[in-house]
Amino acid sequence: MNACVQHFHFEPGTLIAYDGYEVVVTGSVRGGLAVRDRWIGADESVRHYVLSDAKVQELLLRPDVVIDAAFSVDSPGDLPVVSTETAFADCPAEQRRTALQKEAFCLAARTVLKGGPYHPSRIEEHLAEIIRLALDRQRLNGLGQQRNGRFEGRTWGPRSISNFCKAYFGMRQPHPRALLDRISAGNRTPRLTPAQDALLDECCHAWLSTAQPSGASIVRLVERRFRAARADRVQNGDTSPFPVPHPNTIYRRLNRFSRLEVVAGREGFRAAQKEFSPTQHGVRALKPGELIELDFWKGDVFTFSEQSKFWDLLTPDLQKLLKDGKPVGRKKERQRLWICIAIDVATRMVLGVGIGEKPNERTVVEVLDMVMRDKSDISRLAGCKMPMSQHCGLGTVIFDTGNEFFNEVVQAAILAAGGSFIYGRAAVPMDKPFVERLFGGLRTLFADELPGKTGFSADGLVGYDREGMAAFNAEEFRRLLIRYLVDHYPLRQHAGLVGKRPIDAWKDAQKYGVLPPPPLRVRRNATGLRVTRMLTKEGVKICGLPFGDPSLFPRHIRNGKAPVEVRIDPNDLREVTILVEGQQIHLANQRPDLGHHSIRTLMAAIKEMTASRPQDRDFYEHVLADYADDFARKIETGVRKRGLPSTEITPEQLDWFESSFCLRLNVIRTPEATPSADMDDLLAGRAGTGIHSAADIAAERTAEAALPAPEPDDAPPPANEPEPEAPPAADPPARRGRKPAAKPHPSPPAGGDAPQAAPGRRFSGAPKGKGRFT
Repeated sequence: MNACVQHFHFEPGTLIAYDGYEVVVTGSVRGGLAVRDRWIGADESVRHYVLSDAKVQELLLRPDVVIDAAFSVDSPGDLPVVSTETAFADCPAEQRRTALQKEAFCLAARTVLKGGPYHPSRIEEHLAEIIRLALDRQRLNGLGQQRNGRFEGRTWGPRSISNFCKAYFGMRQPHPRALLDRISAGNRTPRLTPAQDALLDECCHAWLSTAQPSGASIVRLVERRFRAARADRVQNGDTSPFPVPHPNTIYRRLNRFSRLEVVAGREGFRAAQKEFSPTQHGVRALKPGELIELDFWKGDVFTFSEQSKFWDLLTPDLQKLLKDGKPVGRKKERQRLWICIAIDVATRMVLGVGIGEKPNERTVVEVLDMVMRDKSDISRLAGCKMPMSQHCGLGTVIFDTGNEFFNEVVQAAILAAGGSFIYGRAAVPMDKPFVERLFGGLRTLFADELPGKTGFSADGLVGYDREGMAAFNAEEFRRLLIRYLVDHYPLRQHAGLVGKRPIDAWKDAQKYGVLPPPPLRVRRNATGLRVTRMLTKEGVKICGLPFGDPSLFPRHIRNGKAPVEVRIDPNDLREVTILVEGQQIHLANQRPDLGHHSIRTLMAAIKEMTASRPQDRDFYEHVLADYADDFARKIETGVRKRGLPSTEITPEQLDWFESSFCLRLNVIRTPEATPSADMDDLLAGRAGTGIHSAADIAAERTAEAALPAPEPDDAPPPANEPEPEAPPAADPPARRGRKPAAKPHPSPPAGGDAPQAAPGRRFSGAPKGKGRFT
């Protein structure tokens, strides 16, 4: 499938209804389909139109178009008999002008030859005089063009002029319509009776057999059947002629069968399914993203199994524990990595690439996410000269039935992103021909140029130590692969694109419109990491970063904490999505300075930051931002020397990291800067931030003096007011199931009366604890 316009074949009589029009296919022409109006009035002639191939493809992509292949069958008897004579005034202007130019030569020949005869030899003898008179008539009637101040008409040779004169003067009343260019329409007279036509169709259908009979055998079958039918008719008293059709008629009838009918009948249903599958010879993709092929390929290059120590900073202690698992025996020092690639069928552009030690579903989801987002950051880190900015939505994704594809996680991701999927057969390359062709190019143009290549087969490289010649680890191999797919492959002429480069095909396909990618939130919900976290009043925490907005979900946290499912984009931490009772709620990052970092960079920064002060669990936002920015700079400088690190992460890795490094970790918002006065400005008496003039101080004192002075807590009451009574002591509430303790009998102190209770103390602010004011 490519971006070139595909010519489709429809059987005559197919009804196509779109935009209020209803047309019937009458045949196939070069560059499109010949159609006619479905409704023909009693006094109307048949009007024919041409639907271009681009228009047909557009109609096939629209859901509101109705195409009924079983509507009717056009035959000469179905159409009204109309005159083939075309009115001269209805002809195009160019044809009418050509006919008048020919008429000028006919009149000039009659003048010169004195009425004939109009033999080519006589016209050739007086050709100069005839041309002079004909051009004068063309100039007077304006039947030519003016170029550089000179009139240029049209001329013909003696034989052509002789034929014009015979046709023109052969009419009872000579008219230029006899000189119009005529196009042969063929013989439209039916030569077979309905009985002959039905018997011929029955014989021709015998050609659609898996025995694959030849055309000559069908001709012999038709002769036998027609002779037998003729004998039966004569025996029944019918002596009307029943001739055998000519072999050319039989071959033309065989050619009426569509390619699908021929392959399905003569080669079987399986062969037709393979040849006319959506990926091979069926409806071809026009827009980028309509059809995407996805598959794994075991790279034909041996690499080191040990990862670069430098990139362990970005995968802190995850490789040994989670990626490799528990060490059982000795691990091989060399390995062949599996490469997952997504290719757009319409333009052959690579839209996503992933590398893993073995096929897995998380790599597939990461590649699908790359298809729908801009990957310029990856190409920039890899040192590519071109940006890997091509991205689109998911139309129909085609992959095989491997375990890495045939699972609910991948299916749910595609459906949530608005796409669909088709399963091809395993080990059948023609079900995914374009990505398989790309893998063939990767082996010959990329893998065979690297040390440690494996070759096409085990016997291909004799005396070559494949594992011993390995020179790259996974990160270095990933960087080389990205550079090949971005800077080399799109700039090569592609045979499937008729010599066009994939990058040019992508640019040309923009006129059709790229399938739009889903919004960011939809993409995060489809391909993001799925983890479970506790929802509190502050929201949820991911690696110590708070995400939340308490005003959005007060009713869900009324009873305290609640577990919720969180969707995280590993490359964008500006917000996350939580699912609460089937409802999606988007929570913004409350530490926005860290939102532009990937989660792997943030994990490395948290590990180093907490290792610097293990006893502290509270860190300011700007401290973590400094560590993350430092690691981002290390990545940019380390890619050239140590390769491109992976961005894949699994939910299990994230959970393990949080339980190991993020317990009780609190990233505090950076305090706002306090304005302070400049000492030089203060000593010099100049105005500035934090410096108040004498007038400002006097105005502030005046405003404070106008306010009523607050009374102290121990101030005595005024003399004219009665002394307030002390409130009675309230009994403490008795707890359920316990008897209240007995109160001791109050006794006045010795030597005087009991002191009176002091007036109540005034409190300000919200109460603390679980107590209450009485």
